[in-house]
Amino acid sequence: MTSPLSGTVLFQDDFNTNGQLNSANWDYNHWTKDNNASYLGQTQMRQSLPFAENGMARIKMDTFNPPPGGPDSYYGSEAITNQAWDISAGGLAFEGKFRFDGNQGGMIAGFFSFEQFPTGAAREIHDEIDFEIITTQMQKISTNIFQQQKSGTPHSFAVDGGLAVDHVYRFEWTSSVVRWFVDGKLIREDTQHVPTKPQQLHINLWGAPQAGGPNGGPWGPNPGDPGGPNITDPSLLIAPNASQNKSYYFDVDYVKVERLSTQVGDHTPNAMLGSAAADSIDGAGGDDSIDGGGGDDTLFGGDGNDTIMGGAGNDTVYGGTGVNTIIGGEGADRINTSAGSDTVRDTLANLNGDTIAGFGSDDAVDIQGVRAGRSNLDVNHEADGVSLQVGGSTIKMEGDYSNGDFMMVARGSGADAHTLLTFQSYLPTLAEGRSVAPEAINGVINDPFLTGDGATGFSLELKSATSEYRNTLGTYKVAADGTIHDVQVLFDNTLNVAAGARTVNLGTPADGEKVAFFLIQNGFKAYGALPHDLSFVTPGTGGPADLDSGLTPILYSATRGVLDDAAIFHSFSTLNPNDAAQVLSGVAPGGHALMIGFEDLPNATGDKDFQDVVIAVRPQTDDLLAA
Repeated sequence: MTSPLSGTVLFQDDFNTNGQLNSANWDYNHWTKDNNASYLGQTQMRQSLPFAENGMARIKMDTFNPPPGGPDSYYGSEAITNQAWDISAGGLAFEGKFRFDGNQGGMIAGFFSFEQFPTGAAREIHDEIDFEIITTQMQKISTNIFQQQKSGTPHSFAVDGGLAVDHVYRFEWTSSVVRWFVDGKLIREDTQHVPTKPQQLHINLWGAPQAGGPNGGPWGPNPGDPGGPNITDPSLLIAPNASQNKSYYFDVDYVKVERLSTQVGDHTPNAMLGSAAADSIDGAGGDDSIDGGGGDDTLFGGDGNDTIMGGAGNDTVYGGTGVNTIIGGEGADRINTSAGSDTVRDTLANLNGDTIAGFGSDDAVDIQGVRAGRSNLDVNHEADGVSLQVGGSTIKMEGDYSNGDFMMVARGSGADAHTLLTFQSYLPTLAEGRSVAPEAINGVINDPFLTGDGATGFSLELKSATSEYRNTLGTYKVAADGTIHDVQVLFDNTLNVAAGARTVNLGTPADGEKVAFFLIQNGFKAYGALPHDLSFVTPGTGGPADLDSGLTPILYSATRGVLDDAAIFHSFSTLNPNDAAQVLSGVAPGGHALMIGFEDLPNATGDKDFQDVVIAVRPQTDDLLAA
């Protein structure tokens, strides 16, 4: 289980002295004419510090705002540390023990860090990390994070016992991740929006707007809890005079800021080694090598292309940015891959019991010492992700995997045998004349899937063809040096393929060879049935075309000469004029095949429906399970 890190206290207030908070430690947002930070929601914040009594800071909000305050606002309060902290010297933890006293909705009690700004500065674009009690949902705590944003990424989480009783809330901020804990239990982590600016600690209580005002209103459900109640509560009435005032309190038992006890690298390549104890190591910048050694370690890659090894123990690993290799080693490890392009590399035995979070299409699990086909992978969907079972081992994947499926690429033999496991999105829904969204035009995904090892064969099935053109579809192989050879026509006329002839054998590419495809626009009308003597050649030289040359290849027949009467589109966009993407792709349901859709008009001027020819490519190793 991921636990909070230990640290050295930099700042702490236990609020043991009755009276106003110490101005040597605390301040508040002062009213200014421009960019007035002292007004939140429909609340004017007091221009004085809150009070402490009986060992609690009592952060107060009144429904009556006395003159010179406006009659249409609540009267809140806040405390902000004079000091700000950053993570240049290592990670930080902000911790507090607090509760909201009562059950009245419509208020927000905040415990959060916020980027330090000069008085009167604009603050819309900012860094921030939050815990918030939204008093209309007293069973859930709201979390939020901003990285130079106007609006953050809120999520709410249920808390045992609710928010009217004391709990210890803590968020840890490192160069790679922000983690939120309640009573020592991890409830959230975020590697995508990690702040970088110096932060002050804020505690405050204020009312959501009922209507109008600079922030609008009423406010609906918290975006992090869309099924929950509205934030604004119409029963929280603004009092017209002091006699009708109601007071509410956010009670804070203590707060503290800690420098996490972490071995931190610099911005050069570092080789960092932990001990047999539970270590915390942060590579920071540079291309680092991090080895946790023994113990239950917490390892952060930071920036750069890192190699991170957990070693023995139940480790927690964050890849950070960059292209990283993560080896969890023995034990039940938790690995977060979401920020960079990460490869988790280990044996099936060591992967058994591991949890991987943030696993995306740019990440992979490289299973060492085994070749396993997709038929040997069981995917069991659960409330918080999926459980993957292969060869007697189980890997937990946290997250939403409903929009795609897992693929297996089994390659190599002997000591080099391994299986690459990835998650890929489904092919978009395609229809004649309906343009595909630009972000879905992805070329050919999962490059290793169509790369041979000298032992793996492939087959192709023509799934559909809907076009005004009688297109010709072909294939070729790209050698490890980029040259194109073995050019074959698969279907002379994709609109006229017999039912029993829609599946063809693509052969067995050599080690490092890639399988690629081409489409001749209206090729059957232009050429009829083409001979089996085709090649793609480099313009001006006649030599074999090269994927890396940047030149559009010419189709040549030994018996018919140059074939340039029809446009040709390639699955590798670099071979198309202007590097245009003429295909998109996605995994087939079940994960056994890669689906590829061709557009038979130039991308720049066509309808971009990508359903003119749709194929499915499948390896002949689906049932394989071998060491």
